[in-house]
Amino acid sequence: MKDVHKKSLDAAVNQVLLTAHRSRMPLVWDRAEAMQPQCGFGRLSICCTDCQEGPCRTNPFGAETQQTVCGRDQYDLAAGSFLRKAADGALALTKLAAQAGQSFSEQAVRDLAISNDEMLAFESAGLRLAAIGRHTNAALGAICQSRRTAGDTGLPDVVGVNIGVLHSDSVNIVLHGHVDGTFAAGLRAAALDGGVPVSFSGMCGNELNGGLRLPLLTNYDSQEAPLLTGLVDLLVIGEQCVMPAVIKLAGSRGIPVVRAADASLTADYAGAVRTARQSFQRRSGLETAAPAVRSAACIGFTIDNSTDLFRSVTEQFRLGNLRGVVYLGGCGTVANTQDARPVSLAAALVDAGYLVITAGCAGTALAKAGMCRPGWDNGSYALRRVLPPDTPPVLHIGSCHDAGELLRIAAVLRQENLPVYGVFPEINHNKVLATAAGFAAAGLPAWLGFDVIPDNLGRDNGLLPLPDTVTLLQALDRGTGQ
Repeated sequence: MKDVHKKSLDAAVNQVLLTAHRSRMPLVWDRAEAMQPQCGFGRLSICCTDCQEGPCRTNPFGAETQQTVCGRDQYDLAAGSFLRKAADGALALTKLAAQAGQSFSEQAVRDLAISNDEMLAFESAGLRLAAIGRHTNAALGAICQSRRTAGDTGLPDVVGVNIGVLHSDSVNIVLHGHVDGTFAAGLRAAALDGGVPVSFSGMCGNELNGGLRLPLLTNYDSQEAPLLTGLVDLLVIGEQCVMPAVIKLAGSRGIPVVRAADASLTADYAGAVRTARQSFQRRSGLETAAPAVRSAACIGFTIDNSTDLFRSVTEQFRLGNLRGVVYLGGCGTVANTQDARPVSLAAALVDAGYLVITAGCAGTALAKAGMCRPGWDNGSYALRRVLPPDTPPVLHIGSCHDAGELLRIAAVLRQENLPVYGVFPEINHNKVLATAAGFAAAGLPAWLGFDVIPDNLGRDNGLLPLPDTVTLLQALDRGTGQ
């Protein structure tokens, strides 16, 4: 966008942006710019197309309260939009949990699947938000449990990060958008047969896939960038977080796409890998444009595999050397310089004495910035002197739908009166909004970088608008009582 002079904090993405510009290939930033100016009523969630009497909108600056044809005012519209998005996110997480073999009650479906025709459904907005939060936590807990049941109890592992994990001399298969773990494991097994080695990497929901610690390729805003390198031989897509533009871009560049629906006995893993190998042979000898930008991150922390670390965390809190724990999650937005907001927030939190836990696309932003390894900032961050050796300033727990692990960690830490908070600087997808509602329902205050949080609905239920960094740190300090 024109008023965002620097598109990304990521050097690899900026190199690919130059390639796209020279080839006149529009990316997400160009499409966002073409959408300007965007509708102000829509940005404030005060327009409505629920019925055929509309579209209706209310004037936020009018001297008198304006109502829609059916009688909704500005608060009703904003609250209804907020709750629908949160419920949609909870359903998305419930679907991921179902893929992992978990079942949910009819009550959960009734609570979440309220249609736009149920015009009075939002009269008890606070109760509905609390119900959404509870069902979200049930889904997150089920996803966590499925990982443990599947045997994902290993130690944190070091993985490569950024577009530089793509190899010119190997077959590159990219998993994008919450690919089912069984499907991913089937592909890995099929790839063992054959001459040319096969490399896997993941983005947008595949940071921890069925216990597989995949290299982190990139995050949400830049999901088109890897396809412009000429090194992606097969794109395997799941059901969430995939921009339609990515599928179109893959088609225009001849990159095969496999839709990884629920894995089954009929899934043709060998055929998919064979397609990737054929794609690799076609690009042999062709010019590629992959930035040689790569870092490393330690991912996969849990309350089970890091018992000594979290025991030390509680001890350092009692000694006054650590102020609390902050989960930093979220997606990204092209309205800001990519990665800049989460990285600057995380750095400020670490400098202030907070241990940061992260996941998902925000986690990839912090991993690209080197914050998920002990050597960040030349190892000079204060917490390194008081926590066990080789503890990074930011603990990466996996994908955004692995946030249930944070709830497990919080349950242990809060027994020692150690404060735990959630911060979501850039929310793009509804399941992250639902996760924030789940945190609030569990008693963890959450700050959201979200356009519209209806005042009473948010503040009365532990969901707060994200202020500037100084004000946020002051609020956190008041919460810790220090």
